[in-house]
Amino acid sequence: MRAKCPFLAVFILLATAVLPAGQDAPVQDAPKPPESLFVRLTVYPTMSLSRYDYNNDVDLFEIRVYAELRRGSQEGAPVADARVAAFSEKLEYHEDHYEKRIILGKDKLPPDVDIEIAAPGHRVIREKFPLPAWLVLTDPKPAIVEAGRDLAVRWRFSRFPSPVDVRAYDFRTGKEFFRKNHLEEISAVIPAASLPASTIVRIYAIQSWLYKRYLDGKDYARGSEVNVIPWSQVFFRTKGPAQGNTP
Repeated sequence: MRAKCPFLAVFILLATAVLPAGQDAPVQDAPKPPESLFVRLTVYPTMSLSRYDYNNDVDLFEIRVYAELRRGSQEGAPVADARVAAFSEKLEYHEDHYEKRIILGKDKLPPDVDIEIAAPGHRVIREKFPLPAWLVLTDPKPAIVEAGRDLAVRWRFSRFPSPVDVRAYDFRTGKEFFRKNHLEEISAVIPAASLPASTIVRIYAIQSWLYKRYLDGKDYARGSEVNVIPWSQVFFRTKGPAQGNTP
């Protein structure tokens, strides 16, 4: 029995030496999931028939995309270091949001929008959602218009007709001279007495109600959304009383 005692003592010492080491090992916390992002996307399918707008002499078809990213909620801090792209084109960061005007071909107007969001510490978000409609002003054309006559304004939707708001401005002075809201028809008339002469006129029509879709999933904070607002504008020149037919 005495011969076995040293071995028993050594075993007890080893056990007491190992036990504290096991007790002192730090507990590993499970990694926290990344904070969700509040995402607000606003998309404007835009048709500008702009022959006399001081900037260019061609019609312009584009999609204007604005993206707001915030940490955790709508009240969270803006995320300024993400990469946001639409149609594979990178949006630029301005103050508290990202934006981009994407020029399109007249015969290649897309029915959908592809969005990609890559924020540090988050997995890449990819979304594809439909554009419900394009709104097109069909009259007046971008040309020289004779003042002193009633002016018809007409428009159409590529699909899903909706009420529109119509505005008309003297582009040189910025003065608004025509305003109609929630027009369910597809035309309106600007009275001759309201149409200014010898100037450049801007008319635009915008859908009265926006299309909204909420974004759900673990990547998104509550209230994340996509808004689509189709609109169209035209610029034209009006003649003065003694003005001829040349521009």
